[in-house]
Amino acid sequence: MLGPANVPRVSRMQDASADLDFAAFCLWIHSNDPDIEGILTVMGEALAQDTDREARDDLAGLIEDGLGSEHAGKIWRNLMETLFTPRRGTIVGDARLAGQEEGLKEGREEGREEGRVAGKAEQLLRLMERRGFSLTEETRQRVTTCSDMPLLDVWFDRAIDATTLDEIFAAPSSTDRVPAPAQSPEHTAVPSQGLTDPGPSAN
Repeated sequence: MLGPANVPRVSRMQDASADLDFAAFCLWIHSNDPDIEGILTVMGEALAQDTDREARDDLAGLIEDGLGSEHAGKIWRNLMETLFTPRRGTIVGDARLAGQEEGLKEGREEGREEGRVAGKAEQLLRLMERRGFSLTEETRQRVTTCSDMPLLDVWFDRAIDATTLDEIFAAPSSTDRVPAPAQSPEHTAVPSQGLTDPGPSAN
């Protein structure tokens, strides 16, 4: 019966490179070896030297599938992510692809945000033109290169009734970014105070 006692422990890269298939078989047998990390590292480095990418990726997947130890599987996963991109359909390969897809997702979200910012900038320019403001190239550049969405919102709100460009582009104040419903009671109109203290009834 084959086992760690009668199957060689491949711990040198030259031995692994000489016969990758046999080395893979050996590391399956020794997947619970105390020095499995060293064995897997040797195998990974030897496998990374294989110029046949398809065969290499297939063997990487077979090695992964044959590892009976969860600890060894984690080591192999981290090792493969460092050395090369494994094929789809394996835990290692899918983990790398999942990371790439997450990066693409973040890129799409960033792209959508950039699109919203660009759209707001275009709306602001159109509003100022409709209001009759004379827009220089410098002003257009200031708007189109602004990536601060809240600031563009402030400029847009000001442009609705501003009479000069200076009014639009003045430094934001603390009240610019606070919606009216969020204002504290002390900032409400004086007549509303009368509602809290109606006084004696006329009846």
